[in-house]
Amino acid sequence: MKIRFFRESIYTEFLIQLLFLAFIPITLVILIFSYIAENASSKYELNDQVTDSIVANISNNLEFTARATQSLLSSSELTAFLNNSYSMEEDYQNYISSIQSYIQATINADPRSSIYIYMNNPSIPMSMDVFYHLSDIAKETSIADFLADGQAERWFCETDFSDSSNPYLFPIEKCFIYARKAYDSRKNFLGLIIFSIPEKYFLSFDSDNEGTVISEGTRRVINLTGDMLPAETLSAIGSAKSSRLQKDGCLITSNQPDNFPITIITVTKNSGYRQFLIIFLPILGLFAILSVSLCLGSLRQMMRQMNQCLSAMDDAISNNYRTRIPVTGNNEISHICRRINLLLNQAAELSRQNVLKETSNKESRLIALQHQINPHFIYNTMEVFSSKMKLYGHYEESDCLVAFANIFRYNISTHDSLVTVREELEQLRNYLRIQKLRYPLIVFSCHIPEELMDALLPKFTFQPIVENAVSHGISDSTRTLTITVSIRKQGQNLLFSLEDNGTGIPEEKLSALNHWLKPDSQPGALKSDGHSVGLKNVSTRLELYFGKNSRLQLSASPGMGTCVSFLIPAAANMEDF
Repeated sequence: MKIRFFRESIYTEFLIQLLFLAFIPITLVILIFSYIAENASSKYELNDQVTDSIVANISNNLEFTARATQSLLSSSELTAFLNNSYSMEEDYQNYISSIQSYIQATINADPRSSIYIYMNNPSIPMSMDVFYHLSDIAKETSIADFLADGQAERWFCETDFSDSSNPYLFPIEKCFIYARKAYDSRKNFLGLIIFSIPEKYFLSFDSDNEGTVISEGTRRVINLTGDMLPAETLSAIGSAKSSRLQKDGCLITSNQPDNFPITIITVTKNSGYRQFLIIFLPILGLFAILSVSLCLGSLRQMMRQMNQCLSAMDDAISNNYRTRIPVTGNNEISHICRRINLLLNQAAELSRQNVLKETSNKESRLIALQHQINPHFIYNTMEVFSSKMKLYGHYEESDCLVAFANIFRYNISTHDSLVTVREELEQLRNYLRIQKLRYPLIVFSCHIPEELMDALLPKFTFQPIVENAVSHGISDSTRTLTITVSIRKQGQNLLFSLEDNGTGIPEEKLSALNHWLKPDSQPGALKSDGHSVGLKNVSTRLELYFGKNSRLQLSASPGMGTCVSFLIPAAANMEDF
C-alpha cells in the first residue's frame, strides 16, 4: 500500500524545506555566477583582442626576420667569403668594397635588429662589430644544443642566456634572439646568423613601462588591470593549466605563439562581482542556517517517534505479543506502527496455532505408537499359524506363510526408502516362493557381481516388474517361466535388467507402454490395469530419485519374452540420492 502525500507527511515537510530554504539560495547563487560569467565573457573579449594583436605583431616580426636572414644567405659573395680561407692581401679589398657594404645595407634595412655573424671559418678576422668567431660562443648551453640538433633556426629569449657573461655574446637583455644556421650551396656549414631584437617590437607595449609588461621566465604578463599584481596572483598564473583563468578578481588569458620561446599572458580586472558577493553571501548564510535548523528539528522528531516505536516493539515481544504500539499522528511512521500492530496480531495468532499443533502432534505420536502394536500382533499370529502347519506336515504352505509375513514386514518397515540390492532380492525371493504354490515351474536366476550387492535402489523396484512377468508371461502352466535379474556397469551407471521367457508383448502395446512410462504422459488408449500402473509407479519413483534417464525401458517380441531395464548412477556414495 502506497502512502499518499498529505499535509502531515514527513516527505512533504522535507520537500517544502528543500523548495523554500534550499531552492532560493541556489537560485541566488545561479544569478550571481550568471552575472559574473557574463561580465567575464566581455572582459575575456578584451583579453583576446590584446592577445591576438600581440600574436599578430610577433608573427609579422618572425616573418620579417626570416626574410632578412634569407636575403643575407642569398649573397653568393658572402657565402664564398665565409667558406674560403681568408688572405689579407687578396680578400681585404673585396671585404671593404663588397662584403662590408652589403652587410651595412642589410643593417640599415632592419633598424630594429642587431645583426651578428658567427663564422665557422677561424681564418677570417672579427670586424665591424658584426663578424665574430663561432668558437667564442659555441660552449654556451643554448647555442650548443641548437648546433647539435637538426633544426635550421630557433628563437631564444633572455632567460636562455641568463647565466652567461661572455663578452662575445650578442645582446640579450630584454631582447628576443633569432639564430639561423648558414650553409653554402654544397651544404657546407658556414656559421650562425644572429638577430638580436628588443622585446618592445614584439609586444606592442613598452617593456620599460613599470607594471605593464612583467617578465616571468619564459612568460610575458601584459598587466591591463592598472594595479600591481600580487605575488599570489603571479604564482597562480605560473601554475595555471588552462588558457583562461579567474583569480583574485582578475581574468587571465594565455597564448603560446608557434615557434616562439615565450607565452603571452594578458590580465584584466573582473570588476563588479565583489559587490554582489558582499550582499548575497550573508543572505545565503542565513538561509543555510535556517534550513539546517529546520531539517535537524524534523530529524529529531522522526528519531523520537522511531525510538518510541522500537521500545513498544520490545515490550510486545517480551510480553508474548500482547502489547501493542501506541499510534499518534498521521505521518509515515504512524502508518508503519499500524502495520507493525497488524504483524503482532498475526504473530500472536501463529504462536497460538503452533501451541495447538504441538499438542496435536504429541497426541498423534502417542496414537502412532499404539498402532505399532497391531503389525506385531499380525506377525506373531502368522508365526503361530506357520508353527501349526509344520506340526501337521504342511511344510510348503508354512514356508509361504513365512514369506508373506516377511513381505508384509518389509512393506511397512519405517527405515529409509532406499534399500540394498541384497535386501530387494531377498523380498523378491519371498514373493516367488508364494507364487510357486500356483506356478511350480517358475525358475529364478540371478547374475549380479558381489561388489554390486550393496548398491541402493528404491524399495519394491523388482517385485512389481516380476509380478507383471508372472501375470502376463505365463500362457501355459506346463511351460517353465525363467526370470533372470542381472546388473552390470555401463560407463558411469549401473544397468539393471529383468528378463523373462514368457509370451512377450505385442508391438503396438509395447510402444504404448514405453510412451506411457515417459514423464507427464497420459495412458491414452492404453488399458491401465493394475500391472501397468505398477510399472508406471516404479518408473516414476526411479525418476524422482535418479533423474529422467533412470525411467523404465521395455523391449519384447511376441512369444520371445520381455526385458525391463533401467539405469542408476554408479556414484561412490549412493546415499547422496
